[in-house]
Amino acid sequence: MSVRTTDRRRSSRVAAAHPVAVYSRGGRLLLRGRTANISEGGLLLLTKSRLAHRLDDILVFDITLPGGDPPRAHRQGLRLARYLGRVTRVEEIGQVIGLAVQLVEKLG
Repeated sequence: MSVRTTDRRRSSRVAAAHPVAVYSRGGRLLLRGRTANISEGGLLLLTKSRLAHRLDDILVFDITLPGGDPPRAHRQGLRLARYLGRVTRVEEIGQVIGLAVQLVEKLG
């Protein structure tokens, strides 16, 4: 007997380890982590933070990506992409917490 599963993702994921800072909508830094994978519509964030994260939390995600020229450059050869994102899954993965995030809106 075979089991069929449906992948609800709309875009392909790419393994990538980019630094991420996560803020409340009011601007308070909540945690830092790294992406495990990223796509056009979302990302998997890995963090050691044990803060309580709930499904459907809407947070601000600052993702440091390669590339970018002044004035958009965050640091030499890097650029900062800011998104509003919704937490769709929270799980323990060994010693870290994995947050699956749907990117809702690009902010900058």
